[in-house]
Amino acid sequence: MIDPSKYVAMDCEMVGLGRNGRDSGLARCSIVDYDGKVIYDKFIKPVGTITDYRTPVSGIRPSDMDTAVPYHIAREEILKILKGKIIVGHDLRSDFHVLKTDLSSYAIRDTSSCDLLIIKANLKTDRQASLKVLCQKLLGKRIQDSCRGHSSVEDASAAMELFKLVDNKWELQLTRGVRVEIVNRFERWDRY
Repeated sequence: MIDPSKYVAMDCEMVGLGRNGRDSGLARCSIVDYDGKVIYDKFIKPVGTITDYRTPVSGIRPSDMDTAVPYHIAREEILKILKGKIIVGHDLRSDFHVLKTDLSSYAIRDTSSCDLLIIKANLKTDRQASLKVLCQKLLGKRIQDSCRGHSSVEDASAAMELFKLVDNKWELQLTRGVRVEIVNRFERWDRY
């Protein structure tokens, strides 16, 4: 059995910085606990000039920056919460990149590449699965459909809900060093 107090789920929203908005800057971070309770949700003023709010995806608007926490303060708060936790999320590379933190220093459970979820959703792919598709197929809920953009709270909560569908099996797989055996490429996984 897993210890729920060890897990948090995180999602970040980014805005574009610099020329043509190509560089990503952290503009919102949300963290939820195992039960989906929000333990952190703040707008963050990135270092640099915002040149693209990426609102259709990020949900970030100029007015959100009026009361945003400075990046250096937010980063310290976030890393303090993450310390010693197992972090659940969906494609966490981007989140850790904007936090300027080495992903390999943390225990993560990335739902985008979890074979257990991909097989359970009956997806015929060996690539990363989208959070939206996994939620629709496995949770029967639609997310990321708002014309206002994504919500990092919604995405973090969704990643945790997905994790909870396979949490014990995933942790057992990791502790035993057992890899999911896929028969006929995504038809089923073997029991251990």
